[in-house]
Amino acid sequence: VLIVEDEKDIRMLLAFMFEGEKFRVFQATDGQSAMDLFTAEMERIDLLVTDLGLPKLGGVELIQKVRAAKPSIRIIGSSGFGKKNIHEEVLNAGGDLFISKPYVATELIRAAKQLLQWADE
Repeated sequence: VLIVEDEKDIRMLLAFMFEGEKFRVFQATDGQSAMDLFTAEMERIDLLVTDLGLPKLGGVELIQKVRAAKPSIRIIGSSGFGKKNIHEEVLNAGGDLFISKPYVATELIRAAKQLLQWADE
């Protein structure tokens, strides 16, 4: 899983929780470094969990680029900003799921596991 989150505490918590569920975790703090990391490790990344309000390259643009590079990847976008059409924006960009912040990390992990099972079927 590639976790892209500019807020360190949230990123560290998500990494800890995904690692506890036996996921291999990659982390990035902004959209551009996430894209660079994804390009280098594409074969090992099956899930992208990204915040949408990112510096350098926004989350929606990141979703579009990652989906174009690897159509089979599962993507979860999240945001705490109450923008009206953000859910549709994520889905239209190629995301599989939008989860609004604040969220319960265990619910995010459950959703991630469901998406990955769905991808395997």
